[in-house]
Amino acid sequence: MHTKWGLVVAKKEMTRLWIDGKMVPVTMVEILPQKIVRYKTVEKDGYQAAVIGVDEVETKKEKGQKLAYDMQAEFDVDDAYVSSHEAGSVLDLSSMDGVKTVEVKWTSKWKWYQWAMKRFHLQWGPETHGSKFHRHIWSMWNRKPRRTMKNHPHAGHMWDETITLKHVEIIDCMKRDNEEILLVKGSLPGARNGKLKFIIE
Repeated sequence: MHTKWGLVVAKKEMTRLWIDGKMVPVTMVEILPQKIVRYKTVEKDGYQAAVIGVDEVETKKEKGQKLAYDMQAEFDVDDAYVSSHEAGSVLDLSSMDGVKTVEVKWTSKWKWYQWAMKRFHLQWGPETHGSKFHRHIWSMWNRKPRRTMKNHPHAGHMWDETITLKHVEIIDCMKRDNEEILLVKGSLPGARNGKLKFIIE
């Protein structure tokens, strides 16, 4: 039985490797400095999870402030992980020993509220000859019932959704200039230094 856990990485760049006679695209991600802050329990919180603190931030302790982190993330964990990792344990490259594939989660970029043309990639109407329907979404109404039906294109909130990529293959692990680097097969979303969640199960 595999232990379920996770960590936070930052996307660095993409490159290519020569593997088995083929050029394979890979993405380099850095394992950020992180540790287990605490555990959430079923008795107290209703579910079991590990709270991971990423990039510890220095605070003014003389004012009684607690430790702060640049980012905190939660990962569902099982009993085997809780028993083998105490709160305060550091997660680093050694944690990835024997891991072959991961599940990647990220939040897509929020594009505010958009008109249906952009939100659903609808085709533009005629541009000339007095047309008044350049960005009109054409017919979507009915005579009866006199309302719009579900799943028809409308303006609304665009993206800012959690997206999951499963069975992402890890090709290699290495250290470079005090950075802990993972090479994963294929492309990963997001900008340089964007944070992603790796879930291992």
